Amino acid sequence: MHTRQDVTALDRLREIYHLYDRHMASEASVCKEKCADCCTCNVTITALEADLLLASLSPVEKTALYNRIIQNFPQKRFIPKMTFNTFARWCMEDRNIPEEENDPTWGTCPLLADDLCIVYDARPFGCRALMSQHLCRDKGHALIPPRVVTANNLFLQAIEHLDSQRFSGNLSDMLTRLQEHEPGPADERFVPNEAIPVLMVPPEHRSDMAPVIQQLSTLLTPDDRP
Repeated sequence: MHTRQDVTALDRLREIYHLYDRHMASEASVCKEKCADCCTCNVTITALEADLLLASLSPVEKTALYNRIIQNFPQKRFIPKMTFNTFARWCMEDRNIPEEENDPTWGTCPLLADDLCIVYDARPFGCRALMSQHLCRDKGHALIPPRVVTANNLFLQAIEHLDSQRFSGNLSDMLTRLQEHEPGPADERFVPNEAIPVLMVPPEHRSDMAPVIQQLSTLLTPDDRP
């Protein structure tokens, strides 16, 4: 059962998703239904996003989702060594960033059925942010405008900030573990979230991003605005 504070956080997360959809509405993209080239097993998710996804399901649907992931659990998958806000802080501190292995050939997302996401409306931001201006299957990679990359980073930072007291991890690990119990600090598959140390917005995009930053700020509580 969610507490009053948790419900408020879930509501704010929904608003962040809606804000992103509005911001991206004018961006040209070739992505369409059944275009699942980017739907790999390497998606990461915050605990709060996992809460929102699970909150969208009935008890029967939750059990079916859990069983589906267990049956299709990716043995090789991206397990993050740090969150995006940790990355931002390490950049500020001029520290060496650890290398992270991330290979799309490790497999598809276990929530994909017939090239369709079974939890599409409640999908995490890592999935919402996937877009391309040419077909990935033709070119072997996505084409994402630099301003979209900046916007994606900004929203990633805000979502993590909203859940800064908890953790992030691979989608498969997160959804199965939360169905069982909250991961403890000794579970190395998960990394602690952080508050925003600095916004990762390059000078050339600061003017365009200013309205978005202001809108995101209103969706954070008065005590946790960047």
